[in-house]
Amino acid sequence: MLQHGENLFFQNTCIDFSANMNFLGIPEPVMQAARSGLVAAMRFLQEHEGTLEEHIAQWERVQPQHVFCSNGASEVVTSFLAAKKPRQALIPAPGFEEYIRALSIVKCGITYYYTKESEDFCIQAEDFCSQITDEIDVVFLCNPGNPTTVLYDKSFLETVLQKCEEVHAFLILDECLLGFVEGAEQLSMVSEHASEWLFIVKAFTNMFALPGIRLGYGICTNQEIMDQMRKTVLQIVSKVAQCAGIACTKEQEFVHRSAKEVAQERQWLLSELEKLGITNAKGQANFIFFTSRPGLHAFSIMHGMMLRDCSNLEGLSQGYYRITVRSREENEKLLEMLGEWQK
Repeated sequence: MLQHGENLFFQNTCIDFSANMNFLGIPEPVMQAARSGLVAAMRFLQEHEGTLEEHIAQWERVQPQHVFCSNGASEVVTSFLAAKKPRQALIPAPGFEEYIRALSIVKCGITYYYTKESEDFCIQAEDFCSQITDEIDVVFLCNPGNPTTVLYDKSFLETVLQKCEEVHAFLILDECLLGFVEGAEQLSMVSEHASEWLFIVKAFTNMFALPGIRLGYGICTNQEIMDQMRKTVLQIVSKVAQCAGIACTKEQEFVHRSAKEVAQERQWLLSELEKLGITNAKGQANFIFFTSRPGLHAFSIMHGMMLRDCSNLEGLSQGYYRITVRSREENEKLLEMLGEWQK
């Protein structure tokens, strides 16, 4: 089964609705900074220049020593696991599959918490916390849930974090797509005084449409684990990524505009999907999750588009799909294709 990022032919010939990239594209200042990074790349990189961490720390209002940068969010998680070497992890299902790949590298066991479609795939706090036992070393959460689009408030997250603290388990919280949510500042768990058992994963990749310049970072106040990560992993980020990342931290207005425009387009798209008879679609951030009959993935490719077929995710069967909110023109083409599919 073809997924996004696995076949360059389809990526180059189809409108890609499978990858959660900002349809507004790369801001020009970020593009200019990336170009300047190519010139700067002619000299040898310094392993710990510190500049990128300092700018991200200012962007996130945390301390630079609490920031760990790497080549994408998945690499950040892999680096954390390499340093921590957990024995058992708790993961909601369905969920983001990159967690599972990272855990397999360190040979960590996995306990799945299966959410129910009858409950809109929402994690039930009390039930979930009951599975965070002394045997669990790390707990994974994604806010909003990917691909389920469930958005969790701080009260829920603080409840889970408190249970993690009690059993000395790290909560790895993925906030990579939270920036697309209006009012994300009130939902984010990033804080200069956050618990030492909270490790937050973020990235510039999605918001700034930089899939080819992978840049992710982790935030944690636990200095011991941050120091261990830097000792365990060769932390080199390309000069192009460093320059682009620093430029991203100056684009707060772009982030706010993106969240607003994505929300407007997402609501319009959900409304149009309902008119087509796709009444079970749900959306948050810049993506939508829905069900239909099996075969839509292949049908969409034949019509020049690529969706995310979620049937290979733990906890899901055939007929579950995720689409990214793109521009109005591209979304209209998507709806035309889905209209044909619904006939």
